[in-house]
Formats: sequence, C-alpha cells, structure tokens
Amino acid sequence: MAIKGLGYTKTTWSFEERPVSSAKLNTWDNRIELALELAFYLLSHAWGGGDGVIRKATADDLKVVANATPNLSVVVKPGYAFISKFPYKLAADASTADVVPPVTQPRIDLVQARLNTWDVSIVTGTEAASPSAPAAQSDCIPLASLYLRPGMTSIKNTDDATNGYIVDARNFI
Repeated sequence: MAIKGLGYTKTTWSFEERPVSSAKLNTWDNRIELALELAFYLLSHAWGGGDGVIRKATADDLKVVANATPNLSVVVKPGYAFISKFPYKLAADASTADVVPPVTQPRIDLVQARLNTWDVSIVTGTEAASPSAPAAQSDCIPLASLYLRPGMTSIKNTDDATNGYIVDARNFI
C-alpha cells in the first residue's frame, strides 16, 4: 500500500519495495540487453577471450567425425564455443547435408559452426590441383576441413588415398 506524501511516495512494503505488474517484469529494455552483453563478454574472457571451442566442456567438443557407415556427410558432436564473444551450444549430434564430390580436381570444404542459426554448415571450396580451404563466414568458427577427391564414395576419419577425409580445424580456448 502506498501513501502519497509531499513530493515522494512512501510505501508500507519493507525496504521501500513496490509491487509491479507482470507486464512490467516481462518488458525487455536496453539495461537487460547491456547486462547480458557484459555477462557474455566476461564469460568469453574467463575462457581466455577470442573465438573457439571450449575444451573439455563435453566429451568430443564439437568434433567432426565420419558417419558410422561412411557416406558423403559427416557428424558434428555436441559441444560449446564462443563465437564473436557470444556463447554457442550444440546439444546433440548434428549431421551435415551430403557433399557433392569434385568432378576433375581435389577440393577442400570447410565445416563451420554458425552462431546466428545455432547449427553447422559446410562452405564449399574451389577445385584446384593444390586446393586451399575456404575462410569461415562471419559469425562462424571453423571445425574441420574436408579433403575431397574426384570419384570418392565416402568421407572417412583418416586418409585412405581413395576417399575424402577429415582434418580437425578447431581452435580451443
């Protein structure tokens, strides 16, 4: 209960508290946003700052592996990371779309974690005699490079001189 005085309001609530409607509690204002940005910034620096995968947060820490039955897609294991100073979480295994094998020359594709959609995606490289990996897109971090060969039928964890294979590209913080 509030008592109106001369230029101020005194309440009978302890510590001068005032009840507010739930609509006011649920409003999003810039103070909450700034507080969250500060919390993300401090968390990022607690792990050394920068972008990368948080080591030992989960068993496989966003590791890219071949499917149990090798095919033209890969699986990204669960894990945590910081991307552009914001936390990223992949809660369960994520399978990528099938990769289209190169036609005439080798190619390197990049598996990346994307912050704005909280998923993983593949950036397709360019076929060349000596290919190089494409750069990660904005608000993304690289997880692995896929070395692809013409005529390949699957992607494996190690190089078998015939099929595509995975090379770890994670940066740990």
